[in-house]
Amino acid sequence: MDNLLNRILQNFSIAGGELEIGGVSCSLLAKDFGTPLFVYDRGILESKWKLLRTTFPPEFAICYSVKANPTRAFIQFFLAKGCGLEIASSGEFFRAIDAGCSPMDILFAGPGKSVSDLELVLGKNIGEIHAESFVEIERIGDISKKLGVTARVAIRINPNDQAQGGAMRMGGKPTQFGIDEELLDSALEKIGNIPHVEFRGIHLFSGTQILDPMVLLSQYGKGLELARSIAKDLKRPLQTVDFGGGLGIPYFANEHYLDMGALQNGISDLMAQVRSDKNFEGTRFLIEPGRYLVGDAGVYIARVTDIKVSRNKKFVVIDGGMNHH
Repeated sequence: MDNLLNRILQNFSIAGGELEIGGVSCSLLAKDFGTPLFVYDRGILESKWKLLRTTFPPEFAICYSVKANPTRAFIQFFLAKGCGLEIASSGEFFRAIDAGCSPMDILFAGPGKSVSDLELVLGKNIGEIHAESFVEIERIGDISKKLGVTARVAIRINPNDQAQGGAMRMGGKPTQFGIDEELLDSALEKIGNIPHVEFRGIHLFSGTQILDPMVLLSQYGKGLELARSIAKDLKRPLQTVDFGGGLGIPYFANEHYLDMGALQNGISDLMAQVRSDKNFEGTRFLIEPGRYLVGDAGVYIARVTDIKVSRNKKFVVIDGGMNHH
């Protein structure tokens, strides 16, 4: 419990015995807006954004991962910062467009894209689609031909080695995410033989909720190594190298905040090599943070409706629940 309180106080304050969000007490927020209620502190969003933008050099474009919070105000907040958007569904695409985002500033990643999803985004000239399978590559080609458009496509790679230290590992094992690294040559050959598809680059993402900067740096180094190899084979630099998201925030007593200083130093070392390498001339590097930007900024407020005892154990009943998670 003390650990939870300490975590809360790293981002919020207590005044007069009450938790305050952005200087406003929870009781006043509950009175004005009712409960249950999600409340976010814009000041925390600002500070997380500034830290992230300082950590990653100008060569990196930041695409906010809409799934982290698809609320219109959040999308507009990050668009105003110059972010692009990463989506994983047609519903998120509609939300992005409604918030004022140009389709060219949107990338579509994630397995399970339906024919109707692809028809929608290709018809609107989406910036990039990150293909997750051979079937999806063929599907994108067929739809692009039917619509008379050229699809800008990157291949998402399931790397041979997994990211250690993440809460959910997406690489180095059988997974629904991406095309296995050992099949990359076949995927490149296939995509190169499909008219109406322009190969743009790669997307490499090994895991999520990573709190160790060395794990992230290892992942970035792997991505650069693969991108360099492909660029040499194609005799041209890739337009896109997407490192995904993965930047975590602590939830439990044994967890700590990601050391952004160490991450910044490591990225600087990597980019020093990249800047002098002709295989990366004009390459745009991407990250797709979501949870890292918004997770610390929110509080869920609920009202106690009952206190009961069951077999000598006390339960506090509230007017919210896991259905709001």
